Amino acid sequence: MHRGISVVVAVLVALLALSGCARTVAGTAVAAPSGDAGTTAGADQGAVRVGTGGPTITVYLDFLCPACKNFETTYGADITAAVRGGRLTVEYRPVSFLDRRSASGDYSSRALAAFLQVGRGGTDATLGFLTSMFLSQPQEGGTSDLTDAEIATIAGASGTVDAAVAKIREGTTGIDGKAVGAANLKLLTAAGGTGTPTVLHDGAQVPLTDSTWLQKIVG
Repeated sequence: MHRGISVVVAVLVALLALSGCARTVAGTAVAAPSGDAGTTAGADQGAVRVGTGGPTITVYLDFLCPACKNFETTYGADITAAVRGGRLTVEYRPVSFLDRRSASGDYSSRALAAFLQVGRGGTDATLGFLTSMFLSQPQEGGTSDLTDAEIATIAGASGTVDAAVAKIREGTTGIDGKAVGAANLKLLTAAGGTGTPTVLHDGAQVPLTDSTWLQKIVG
């Protein structure tokens, strides 16, 4: 469920801040419970890290969250440019609390596992996969979502190596998306987050109501 707030489409930043994806239980919203030359990507302990320079931000997202898609649409290109320019490092921590809102019942977890698998490769493939997954985002509460084969096709088109693509297609990444998602959700809650997207810088939440937040961090 989302914090239901009517906004004017033009005020996209307000949409991101006020209509983020919040964890729900029995229908009631509650706080969430406890390679490009010169840049690198890596997946470890539930996070995908891109970049090697500049300040570091942590981004919590759910691949089925519409507000996360809006976040990527609005800031993705600028984040990518800052990472490639050595001016920003990003730690992506995906969660999967919207599994139950997906047609398959586990879409967020499967997308999460695929992202961690792709994140073991290069930065270009990682950021390309992230962008393409949100462009192909299924409808929350819809009647269909992406199969493992379709997610693998997106990974391959983003430049992921064949061996990783095969693991995604066959569901043999060895990554427990539900467990990783739950662990990241606890970290999000510990940081005071109640939904996605949430961005942290120096341990504090970044106010996404400020459209210049990235500019202020990168300088």
